[in-house]
Amino acid sequence: MIKEWKSCKKGDEFCPVSFKKYGFLFWTIFMICGIAAIAVNYLFDSPLLLGLYGYPVVLLSLIRVRNSVLVVLGGILLGSLLLTRTPDAVHLTVIAAYAILMVIVRRVVWISSRNYNEKNEQEDLLLNTVFSLAKTIDAKDPYTAYHSSNVASYAKKIAKEMGLSNREIDSIYLAGLIHDIGKIGMPDSILQKDGRLTEDEYATMKKHPEEGYKIIKDIQRLQELGITDMVQYHHERPDGKGYPRGLTGADIPVGARILGVADAYDAMTTNRSYRQKLAIETAVNEITRNIGTQFDPIAANTLIGILIAEGKIQKEEKSMLSTTFSVAN
Repeated sequence: MIKEWKSCKKGDEFCPVSFKKYGFLFWTIFMICGIAAIAVNYLFDSPLLLGLYGYPVVLLSLIRVRNSVLVVLGGILLGSLLLTRTPDAVHLTVIAAYAILMVIVRRVVWISSRNYNEKNEQEDLLLNTVFSLAKTIDAKDPYTAYHSSNVASYAKKIAKEMGLSNREIDSIYLAGLIHDIGKIGMPDSILQKDGRLTEDEYATMKKHPEEGYKIIKDIQRLQELGITDMVQYHHERPDGKGYPRGLTGADIPVGARILGVADAYDAMTTNRSYRQKLAIETAVNEITRNIGTQFDPIAANTLIGILIAEGKIQKEEKSMLSTTFSVAN
């Protein structure tokens, strides 16, 4: 699970002065500009051009570049400027001012980068803990041993087929992995009950989305990705009869709508303590019958399209199901 999370984070930058992804190219361009500015200055002998472009660009190029060749080159350029020209008080003042500024900026960059790395380490530790807790949910019930990963996989396929961005697809996948984390607080007598739940037991079970939200709500990265909302609202319904808030239609986050379809499909097509798994055709018929009420139309039809593409149901069956849905409504 952590592997998928890290692939999701790859390339992201949260530090405002960190340029890890394009740093070398960025500062190399700055260095080239500095060399060009110095060359133009020699041709036209303009102290103003040197002051505005030459010194600052070369010094800026030394802020983050770790490549020793570029650092040495920057030092040589500065040294050559001082040796080949007669420095006056203005030039020396400008150089001293820029040097002090660069020391301050470099310090800010170092602190910012350190905080960025510490933040990632803390979040990785929290996520490892959260995912470990999520795995204990599946371990508590042999009937749902692979439920979280199945839901995540179905949801990812649906999101991809719907044309969502890679960021959204990864976020929905991660939400699928931990969507039932709130069940960690549910009694084993309910989770492993050999039979249907009573009204009181079902009322207790319905608390798991809110409980899951409470567990992860303080992890900022999960908030930024919208995962906390997906976990909280994955049992909401378009007709407003879902839980915990009774949201309707577009008020339900798209990721939660996708998870709702994926969750129901996997629940119907896997063995449970109170029943054997349903045939895929039966599950699809149930989803089709409840499009627009229990299930989001776009997400549900996308899943059915995926099942057709994978050869799990035939187009003729899809056509028949669609006709049945139209007549029923």
